[in-house]
Amino acid sequence: MSTNDSNAKSSTSVPTNTLDVQEISTLIDGQHFSEALSYLMSLTEQQIYDNTWDLCTYLFHLLEKPSDKLCNEYEIYSQDALKHVAEHGNPREMLIIMLEQSDKFISDEAFVFHIQLFLIIIKRLPLKPSLITSIDDILSLLKCHLTTLELPTINNDFAGKDLLVYNHDHRVTHLLKLTQFYVDFICQLRDYFSTTTMNKIFPILAKYLISLLQEPLSSLSYEPIDSQESSSFTSIRPLLDCLFTLNPNPIQLINDKEQQSVFVYLLLTKNHYFSLLPCVYSPYFYLILSIPFIQQLSNDRERVMLTEKACVLVSNVCSRLKPNKEFDSTLLDNNDIHTLIDTLKILMVQSPARQYAPLTIGAYRSLFRSFNPLGRYTFLRQQLAKTPCAEDSYRTFLCTLVKDEFLYDYRSLSNEIYKGLSLFQLLDHLCRLPNGIESDLLEIYDCLCSTLNFIRFIGLIDKQNINRTLLWTERLNHLNETFIKPLRKSIELARAHYKLEIKNRKEDNKPQKMDTEILVDSKPLSMPSKREQLETLHSAVTKFDILDCILSTLSETFGGEL
Repeated sequence: MSTNDSNAKSSTSVPTNTLDVQEISTLIDGQHFSEALSYLMSLTEQQIYDNTWDLCTYLFHLLEKPSDKLCNEYEIYSQDALKHVAEHGNPREMLIIMLEQSDKFISDEAFVFHIQLFLIIIKRLPLKPSLITSIDDILSLLKCHLTTLELPTINNDFAGKDLLVYNHDHRVTHLLKLTQFYVDFICQLRDYFSTTTMNKIFPILAKYLISLLQEPLSSLSYEPIDSQESSSFTSIRPLLDCLFTLNPNPIQLINDKEQQSVFVYLLLTKNHYFSLLPCVYSPYFYLILSIPFIQQLSNDRERVMLTEKACVLVSNVCSRLKPNKEFDSTLLDNNDIHTLIDTLKILMVQSPARQYAPLTIGAYRSLFRSFNPLGRYTFLRQQLAKTPCAEDSYRTFLCTLVKDEFLYDYRSLSNEIYKGLSLFQLLDHLCRLPNGIESDLLEIYDCLCSTLNFIRFIGLIDKQNINRTLLWTERLNHLNETFIKPLRKSIELARAHYKLEIKNRKEDNKPQKMDTEILVDSKPLSMPSKREQLETLHSAVTKFDILDCILSTLSETFGGEL
C-alpha cells in the first residue's frame, strides 16, 4: 500500500479512488488546507467533472470530521471545496450524492449550506421535465428535516403571557429560523425559473410552501397577543407573500383531501391576505369551503393551538355572513351545515380552552342570524329535536335563542311564526322530563330554569286578554298535565331523597373506606370530605327550592292555572 493511500484512509474511512482525491487527502492529513484548496482550484473543469463522484463522497465525509480547534478547518475547507465542485463538476452526480444525505442536517449551518449547494446545482441542470422531479426530491428532503423538530407543549389553561413565553421558546425560534431559510430557497427558485419557460415548476413550489404549514408549524399560535402581532405570524408572512406571487389566487390550491387546514385558516382570517383574494367569492362560498378544515382543526381538542385556529376560523367566516337574509330554511338540507353546527356546539360546550368560548358563541349567533326568520325557526326546532336532555348547557343556550326570537317576532308583527302550533312544537321539545318524575333534575337544571322562565315570559308579554300566541286557551292545560304537575312531583321526591341522604351522612360517624382506588396521573384520587359532601347535598336542595320559587311565580303569572 502506498504512503498516499495510507494517509488518505487515515483522514477518512471513504476510499480515495482517484489520484486527485488522494493528493487532496494527503494535503488535508498534513493540515495544509490552503494548499489543498489551491490544488483543487488548479484542476481543469473536465477533471472536476470526471471526478465529481469521488470528490463529493470524500468532501461530504470530511465535512463531518470533528476538530479540537475553535475553528473547524475541515468544515471550512469542505464547504469551499464543495461549492467549487458544485459550480464546475457534474451536477447530476453531485445531486444524487446529496439526496442520500437525509440524516446529515445536524445543525442550522449544515441545513443552510445544503440549500446553497442545491441552488447552484439546480441552475446548472438542463431545463428538462426531469428537473421538476429533482426539485420535488430536494424540497421533500429539506422539509423532512423541519418536520423532525420538536416543539414545547402548552396546556389548555394558558394565559396571554404564557403564550408570549411559548412563542419565544428557543425551539420555536429555531423552527421559524430554519423555515425562513426554506422559504428563501423557494423564493430564489421562483426568481430563477421566472426567467425560463418552465412554468410547470410553480405549482410544485406552491405545494411545498403549503405543506410547510402542517406539523410542527401548525402547533404555533399566529394570533395577536395584547393587540400586538404574534412573532410566529411575523415570521410566517414571507411564506404567504411568496405563495401569492406563485399564484395570485391561492384558493385554487385548496384541496380538502390534503392537510391544508392551517393554510386555509391563515388565508381567511388574516385581513391583509384575505383582501388579496378575488372579490368574486361570496361569504357562503367561504363558509362551505372552510367547514372540512374547521373539522380537521377541532378533531383533537387536547391540541390547544389547533383548537384556537378552529375557533378563529369559524368566527371569521361566520362574521362575514349578512344577517336575516343570507339563507333560508332550505340550506338546512345541506349536511355540511349540520356538520358545522355540530362542530360549533362541541367547541362552545366541550372545548377545554375556555378563552375561546366568546369566539365560538359569537360565530354560532352569526350563523344563526344569517337565516331569515323562518329559517331560524327551523334551525331551532331541528336542534332542539336532536339534542338529548343530557346536553343541558347547549339546550339552555338554545332556549335563550328561542326567547330572543319569540320577542323579536312578537314585537315586529312581521312574520308571526311564534304562535299556535309552531310555538307549541318548540315548547314540547323544551318541556321534557326524560325519565318522568324520576328524572335527574340536577342534570337538566339549567334548561329547566330557562324553560320555566321562558313560559312565564310569554305570559307576561302576551297577556290573557291579548292571547296572540293562543297559549292561554290552547296549551296551558296540556303544559300543566304533561310538564308542570310531573315536575312538581319530581321536585318533591328529589328533595325528600336528598334530605334523607343529608340526615344519614350526619349520623354516619364511621370513617370512609374505598373498595377500589381511582388513579389520575398515577396518583390516587382523593375523595371529598364529609363536610364537602354535605355542602354538595345542601346545594342540591337549594336548587330544588329555586325551582319551586320559579314555579310559584309562573303560577302567579297565569292566575293559578299552572
